[in-house]
Amino acid sequence: MKFTPVRAVAALLSLAFAAVPASAFGEGKSRPIVDTHIHIFQVTRPGGVPWPPPANKTLYKDFTVEAYKTMATQHGITGAVIVEASPIYDDNVKILKQIKGDKFYRGLVGNLEVGKPDFVASLDKLSKDPKLVGIRAFLWAPTLTADDAQIAQVKELAKRGLTLDIISRGKLNPKDLVEKLAAAAPNLRIIIDHLAGAKGKTPSPEWVAAVKRLAAHKNIYIKFSSFFDMFNPADSEDNPWKSPTDLASYKPHFDVLYQAFGPDRLIYGTNYPVVTLGGTVEQHNAIAEEYLAPLGTAVRDKVMYRNAESFYSRKKK
Repeated sequence: MKFTPVRAVAALLSLAFAAVPASAFGEGKSRPIVDTHIHIFQVTRPGGVPWPPPANKTLYKDFTVEAYKTMATQHGITGAVIVEASPIYDDNVKILKQIKGDKFYRGLVGNLEVGKPDFVASLDKLSKDPKLVGIRAFLWAPTLTADDAQIAQVKELAKRGLTLDIISRGKLNPKDLVEKLAAAAPNLRIIIDHLAGAKGKTPSPEWVAAVKRLAAHKNIYIKFSSFFDMFNPADSEDNPWKSPTDLASYKPHFDVLYQAFGPDRLIYGTNYPVVTLGGTVEQHNAIAEEYLAPLGTAVRDKVMYRNAESFYSRKKK
């Protein structure tokens, strides 16, 4: 077998994402959690950051890799995937440098906007680092159109064994266009962040129908993340809100997603530090664990860390 650069990268990432054996945790100890959606940024740097805005007193502060790891390990989190929130190319590079050689940080989902003329050139430079596991796009600009040009560019992700993170809620990145993208690039693993835009206590018929259509595309996954957003009345990150902490408030939407996508296409994440606008990381973890407990340890482990290990590995189908 020829050992190509792509295979070399895949080998490195297989080591980084090696499953933690249950025996390492022992009787009565927490099982592994890989948090696949966290943001790291430094608002105090010269020039500031494009997000969050200074008016946001909860989020407008420095969130570092050291501080997150300290907090996370106290709550049973054994690894994390950083999702870059900034559209500035160099911010991707800075994070990759910060997590180099750190086994806790399993990878970076970089931020590059599909549709820009320099997308492929930027992707080539970033993807030389084996810690780059995917790209988040269609958040700043250009918006999702799923036209020929965008489809050609997302296929470049699949060629490099990378993934695509995307938000689809409300008018942002409509689900029919995500379907079109998935159908046109069947080898690209796509994950829709934050419960695919679930809202309120009772799932709307329109959302349920859209989820079922998305699930028909086997290359689409759902990030089981950012639960508290469901009860954000303003659908904004400008101010804190208080969300319920009982499973019953979330279970109807969880059931729809689980029934549609099954245990192999749900992947856990907290959306730290945005999660703190509606609750705590500890409360978020607890809701997930309570929901998954009746489904058995094997299902729990898939959603809470094993699916992440598979999804966010550099591999080509």
